[in-house]
Amino acid sequence: MNETLLQVEHLTIKLKNQNQELVRDISFSLEEGGTITLLGQSGSGKTLTCRAILGLLNRSAFQVGGEILFEEKSLLQLKEKERALYYGSQIAFVPQNPMTALDPSRKIGVQMAEFLRLHQELSRKDALSLCEQAMARAGLTDTKRFLNSRPYQLSGGMLQRVLIALAIAGKAKLVIADEPTTALDAIHRDRAVEQLLKLREQGCAILIVTHDFDVVRHIGGHVLIMKEGRMVERGRAKEVLQNPKAGYTKELIEAIHLGWG
Repeated sequence: MNETLLQVEHLTIKLKNQNQELVRDISFSLEEGGTITLLGQSGSGKTLTCRAILGLLNRSAFQVGGEILFEEKSLLQLKEKERALYYGSQIAFVPQNPMTALDPSRKIGVQMAEFLRLHQELSRKDALSLCEQAMARAGLTDTKRFLNSRPYQLSGGMLQRVLIALAIAGKAKLVIADEPTTALDAIHRDRAVEQLLKLREQGCAILIVTHDFDVVRHIGGHVLIMKEGRMVERGRAKEVLQNPKAGYTKELIEAIHLGWG
């Protein structure tokens, strides 16, 4: 049995100045090599939940309650220097707009190599070699061209695979992907999901945010249905989507006429 990697207990997120609860009492655990999809309409709290796990919420604006444990270490209690040991290395992030994760003015290879050398004792040459190997594993064939390109020269789908390659090279244990397929057509969407599945095969845990039922069907694992900041249903993805118990889940499925083979 795989060990629990991420444990979220009674997570609550409030806006401080309005004392408004945006996420309420969310709990789940994610094992090594496991997948959880946070599914729900826009505004359901999916992205806020992920940003709380990633430590990206502005502490002057948001109050985060509950507990977030990564390998039994409380992420909410980390000091700034300790954050670098986890975020970006053991915990990788693939945002909806990958351009925001990269400096558009600098070559991708330079940025990837710097990142790897920050977390691993590598020469620049070895770091670039590792990047090339990871890119190939992420489905990018012309690796030297990608390393010498700047982010604005690549499509969103290509940049997402670059970030997945960085997760591979950095030996991430957990990848959090926030709506990674929203701006992609069906072909590139399926390719992006396939790369995440390859990471999972290597033992990496995946936490993915989406409102796309086709992505859920493809990636499988477990699903957590969210509505207005609350969890309304959870379970194995196929079981929940074939036999939903919550009225809200039924409404979502009926709205898109989802059919399972």
